[in-house]
Amino acid sequence: MKRIVFAHPLKKQMFFGLRRNKLLFFLGLLLFAGIVFGAVSSRTADALLMKRLDFIFQTNFDLRTEQGWFAAFVSSFASSVIFLLLLLLLGLSLWGGVLTAAVPFFKGYGYGLSVGYLYAAYGLKGIFYNILVILPGMFLSALVLTASAVLSWKNAFRLCASFLRISAGSDVHGQMRDYLTAMLRCLVVCALAAVLDMLCALCFSWIFQF
Repeated sequence: MKRIVFAHPLKKQMFFGLRRNKLLFFLGLLLFAGIVFGAVSSRTADALLMKRLDFIFQTNFDLRTEQGWFAAFVSSFASSVIFLLLLLLLGLSLWGGVLTAAVPFFKGYGYGLSVGYLYAAYGLKGIFYNILVILPGMFLSALVLTASAVLSWKNAFRLCASFLRISAGSDVHGQMRDYLTAMLRCLVVCALAAVLDMLCALCFSWIFQF
């Protein structure tokens, strides 16, 4: 009897939860697709290419192992800030909503490129390095950037709707204030992800010699 009473509400709750988060789920899929594409592209990557892409994608593992904890923090935080600033600007544009989908993809591409190169060059040692040093901070920063992409997407379409007078009664100033406040919180979480990246480099990078 309990199964009959509670099955339907539970199924209904899961359905509406999926509907509310379908944009986040879609952008998460794009992030994963970027990881796969980056890992495949790593077959043609070399150390010089990785260093050139480091400022955007944070792919320089030598920096974590040789230049200390502060350099690891700066590199990680700067990489996240670039993507977050891009999302912020796209969210303030009438045409930026669709383009926000590219940001999680390229974030995943950078991670996949790094992981694929480490595995191709160093085998299992590269995989363990990724798990212990790169993955924890990257996972948190990828989550917050995907959530930021959702905020940017929604804000851009709210601006577009207000411009077209579809929702003329909406509080545009209040929405903008909420958007900027939410992005500021995301920046704080990006800083925490950089701290986590720094701690992982400090605790585990000395184990590995490349």
